[in-house]
Amino acid sequence: MQSNGGRTTKLKESVASFLQSGLDVVFPWSCLLCHSTADRVTNAAGGSAFCQTCRNALSPELPYTCDRCGAEVGPFVTTDNGCVHCRGKPIRFDSLSCLGMYDESLRHAILSAKWSFSTVMLESLTDLLTDNRGAQLRDFDPEIIIPIPQGWAARLTRRFNSAAIVAAALSRSLKVKSDLHVLRRSRNTRPQKRVSIQQRFENQKDGFRIRDAHMIAGKRVLLVDDVVTTGATCSEAARLLKANGATACRVAVLARVLNPS
Repeated sequence: MQSNGGRTTKLKESVASFLQSGLDVVFPWSCLLCHSTADRVTNAAGGSAFCQTCRNALSPELPYTCDRCGAEVGPFVTTDNGCVHCRGKPIRFDSLSCLGMYDESLRHAILSAKWSFSTVMLESLTDLLTDNRGAQLRDFDPEIIIPIPQGWAARLTRRFNSAAIVAAALSRSLKVKSDLHVLRRSRNTRPQKRVSIQQRFENQKDGFRIRDAHMIAGKRVLLVDDVVTTGATCSEAARLLKANGATACRVAVLARVLNPS
């Protein structure tokens, strides 16, 4: 015999499906990226914001990635000690999961999101990250999610903190607490774009401070950003988190930039 709880859940699902059908008639669905009305995908959360074609373009299969930095590598590459993109660099986080490499469709989507007045694109990309890389994140078994914080200059010039939006969306999907206040910027660092890889790591040194160490002591931390290039920013943050008691630190990002060695 079905329990009252089971009947209630089915009733809620039926009502939600009915309401969604009505909304689809009044406001026809279209892909958030290409605006096509065809090829809609249904996922665990209901309907995906992206059509199947765009989902494949944004997050292609990544059968071979570096265990250390998440970069896509060839099928016969051993990455126990890193790959050409991270070997020899002072990476302090344990591993990295990403939606895809920072090129073509994913690059366009992230840039569109950063300059948008809405957080919908970032949240939808994060939902896709959970759909396609959720097993990796759950296997890590994080106990707290922490976004890379912004400096005061970025807070003044940007509409929102992309890392915080991604962290909040992951928190909802993974049912893990997200905290914006544990990790803080201790100073404004120089722009990273026009400096060498070595300078990027030096630039981030002592760039963070811990506000509430008891929140991470003895815990497995999922550190979140929107895009990773060299890993310098996340590496310095991970170093400080571990120095203050975190037992492990995995990074989750939307995109991994394949930088030269």
